[in-house]
Amino acid sequence: MKNITSKRQLFLDFGRDYDASLSNFFFSKADQVLKNEILAVLQFQKKKDLFITGGNSSGKTFLLNSILNDAEISKKTIYVDLSKLTQNQDYFKDFETFDLICLDNIDLMHANLEIQLFNLINDSRTSEASLILASSQPLNLIKVFPDLFSRLKEINFFKLNPIDGDEANECLAFLAPKIGLHIEHDALDLISKKIRRDFKSIKKALIEFDKFLYSEKKQPTKMSAASFLKNYLS
Repeated sequence: MKNITSKRQLFLDFGRDYDASLSNFFFSKADQVLKNEILAVLQFQKKKDLFITGGNSSGKTFLLNSILNDAEISKKTIYVDLSKLTQNQDYFKDFETFDLICLDNIDLMHANLEIQLFNLINDSRTSEASLILASSQPLNLIKVFPDLFSRLKEINFFKLNPIDGDEANECLAFLAPKIGLHIEHDALDLISKKIRRDFKSIKKALIEFDKFLYSEKKQPTKMSAASFLKNYLS
């Protein structure tokens, strides 16, 4: 690709999770519109710019990586964690040659990146590149210069909603088979009531429960879940 060497791309791609997939991401009922917008980018190859916000552990970074990994192999894609870019250099030179650009942690970017991001948004308007931005803070709390703020306001905005009530059970039931874990319903119910109800916490709890079952040579029952949670939450 023009003026972007594999070494340069690798440098900017650090933090990329090449195992993430949309098939492993739980979309709550309130996030179905966002899911459809993402699928429009991937399946119908429509140019779309999306701005996604959500609290810590909501799964934003996993979602961005899933989008990139599920894109057609012929597409030029890149993930950039803006919070990691601290040097005073032109990071986004020729980024319009990419088809899909995911920029994470917009709210944590260094002030010297603001002009570069403003120019990237402008350049992408005349290219086929889709921009997907993610932030832990809503746009009104992000401090950037006025023209960049105006550009960001023009992007389609979506919020990753918290996993509430019965959806915690649904999320557990959705993710458990992904790691080869088949848990009894009463065990799922117990775990969902005890752990934090966000994507990252639910996924982590299941992985740790699976490790616990393996080490203790136990079955995924309610009693096993209770034993696991006693130590896990202490």
